[in-house]
Amino acid sequence: MSTKLKIGIIQNTPITADLSNNLRQIVQGYRECLDHNADLVIAPAYALCGAGVKDLANRTSFLQQTAAALDVLAQELGSTPLLLAAYAPMPSLLLPGEDDSEVMEEPELWYDTPKVGILVPYLLENDGVTELQNAEIIDINGLQVYVDVNDDEILLDEEEADVIVHLATGSWHANSAHTDEELRRWEAKSNYCPVVCVHPVTTADEILYGGGSGIYLPGNITHTRLPFFEACAKVASLNAKGTAKALPGNEEILSQALEQGIRDTMRFNGYVGVCLSLDEPNSVLLAALCAEAVGASNVHGISFTQNSHQTELLNINIKHFNDIEISADLQAEFNGTMGNVLNARLRTTILTTYADRYGLLPLSNISRHDVMMNNFVLYGNAGGYLAPLGNMYEMDIYMLSTYFNEKYDGLFGILKEPDHPEQDRIIHELQDRNISAGTLLHDHVCPFSEEDVRYVQRRIISSAQKRSQLPMVLRIDNEDERNDFPSHHRLND
Repeated sequence: MSTKLKIGIIQNTPITADLSNNLRQIVQGYRECLDHNADLVIAPAYALCGAGVKDLANRTSFLQQTAAALDVLAQELGSTPLLLAAYAPMPSLLLPGEDDSEVMEEPELWYDTPKVGILVPYLLENDGVTELQNAEIIDINGLQVYVDVNDDEILLDEEEADVIVHLATGSWHANSAHTDEELRRWEAKSNYCPVVCVHPVTTADEILYGGGSGIYLPGNITHTRLPFFEACAKVASLNAKGTAKALPGNEEILSQALEQGIRDTMRFNGYVGVCLSLDEPNSVLLAALCAEAVGASNVHGISFTQNSHQTELLNINIKHFNDIEISADLQAEFNGTMGNVLNARLRTTILTTYADRYGLLPLSNISRHDVMMNNFVLYGNAGGYLAPLGNMYEMDIYMLSTYFNEKYDGLFGILKEPDHPEQDRIIHELQDRNISAGTLLHDHVCPFSEEDVRYVQRRIISSAQKRSQLPMVLRIDNEDERNDFPSHHRLND
């Protein structure tokens, strides 16, 4: 391999199925790479079609439009090749003319096979479009390039590649940046060649894609890394010294992820700003995230308690309402706890009505701990169209609050760690890892008491039906831990 190779990376922000918008982004990034004399340009797997396409990929019209977009894209390119992925019909496994008795006896096996769109790599150059086989080595201008559309580590067996390219499809999750860097460094070291891994920046169906594309070299070296949650194009020369700095801290990347999700949800759905309650436990943190994401002038806070002095430091718009007066009949009917539930629902009704009037995205302040422990009021503090903190445990919120407290010079005052951090760990074992309470308690290293485990288990079960009616939640956990099964359906507990 020539050490003078210059690789261009396009890290764009595709919108699901918006082919024309995404095509323009790719062309713009490609031209920026040409301006810096790139020899090969690489775009993310979802660069053209966007993430979260789902069953749309099985529609003939969408596949035809994708093919046409690839042709248009190729016409916009010069002689420098471009690698990316797009959806194409999956070839039938049984084709007419094959000498197979099952095919002859049941021709509908291939005649009636529905077209299924799959994501495949493409090479575009010299006004031509070439569909590639996934996970193969191809020759690109004398360069042996291994290309695949996934995130799995590979170890080439007796095959030599000049460079390995991953058109990554996996979503971002907490700690994924460090995991991905460790994995790609191992790949580069084990295969004795550079590894390029490209990621898009976007939000699709509550899932976050974080960017942070990079180039890794065989000496356990991160040569180049693009910013997280930021669209850009960059050319890196492999014979030059790398430009990658140390990875940002987990809390910094997490805050960028949540901000991206808030920003995309607002933008993709035509809202002009966001609206949230300032009277909930996590209000200050959510208001800070929103101010960073969309600008303080586009954040509207609603308060019924006149207790919003902390959020005033953020310079957001604050609207005060007098607390709701309930009629004597309602007070007699709904007193005590039920009166608090009614108040929560009336306040959320006012908040969402205010949001609708001004074209704002109403947000819920609930956390994952609130959700799983049934500490929320359905259509009350759980009301809204998006719950940015809904996948965060109490300790996650504490750590992120600490990060913003330093950034905003004491925004939260004195922070206190959660009272029952063990509850988060039990939730993680029962819900995320799909371990039954009985199995957990019989584990000889289980650090929890049966009383604590059974209490959390009961709360999770009691919230199961209500959880199905919650607003969207921005997913910050690993895909393997996104279990939506009803916990009370387990047969082994």
